[in-house]
Amino acid sequence: MRFQKRTLADRALMRSRAMRMAMAWLAVFTLLQLAFWWHTRAIQPEMEIVPAVPGERTVRALSFGDEEVFFRLYALGIQNAGDTFGRFTALYKYDFKKLYEWFTLLDHLNNTSNYLPAMASYYFSQTQNPHDVGYIVDYLSDYTQGRAQEKWWWVVQAVYLAQHKLHDLSRAQELANRLQGVRGIPIWAQQMPAFIHEQRGEFDDAAAIIESILKHPDEYSEGELNFMRYFVDERLGRLEAVEKELEQIKRYKQEQRAKGIPDVVPPSPPDDVGAVRAPGR
Repeated sequence: MRFQKRTLADRALMRSRAMRMAMAWLAVFTLLQLAFWWHTRAIQPEMEIVPAVPGERTVRALSFGDEEVFFRLYALGIQNAGDTFGRFTALYKYDFKKLYEWFTLLDHLNNTSNYLPAMASYYFSQTQNPHDVGYIVDYLSDYTQGRAQEKWWWVVQAVYLAQHKLHDLSRAQELANRLQGVRGIPIWAQQMPAFIHEQRGEFDDAAAIIESILKHPDEYSEGELNFMRYFVDERLGRLEAVEKELEQIKRYKQEQRAKGIPDVVPPSPPDDVGAVRAPGR
């Protein structure tokens, strides 16, 4: 079979036909694209702010035995929830019931990390909807249950939120009572129940707590002693009941100082809770 040699005119004609065909198909696909856009232009992607909460068994299966990695990955995801794909979501739009469930679920994987309670206390508690703070208080209450000495800082945060955000002194008192008589934590934290009693007008109960703290003078500084005297005298009006004890403790502190024994240094919050620390501490 012999092939005919095409002339330049034949080649130009073929190129012209191919170009017309390509332009025709381009026009068809452009029209199809426009038609698709016209029918779907009102459809918006449904992006949840807080993702649905999986079951605990599902989580353990998905973690493939490395629950710590799953904890860190999803905790970071909750921190950034609502602020992805160019969005910025106000806190009042979050589903705090879901957040509570996420916090509880992740605590089953790691209940020693302070990451989640810090996120709940310092960030999500700033919601513009005060009612939602109740979920944060519930979570902190669950997180610290039976661990007041180890997790006292988060008990304090729960008390603060209940007192100043929810304005629920009864709930604040219930939480603060967990710190009563817990030795080894800062004196001001041990005094939290007394502060709430004082706000509720229960001065005798507040004075009784201060009196129980006074029984351990080697655990607080002279500055803290002076504050307790001020609190009992100026805010409770119960100085007569403990004045003799206060004077004895003051003499004891002076004797200790005369012997060169350094005064007690009040403990600071734990290193990993993001709290402000005193200079040089």
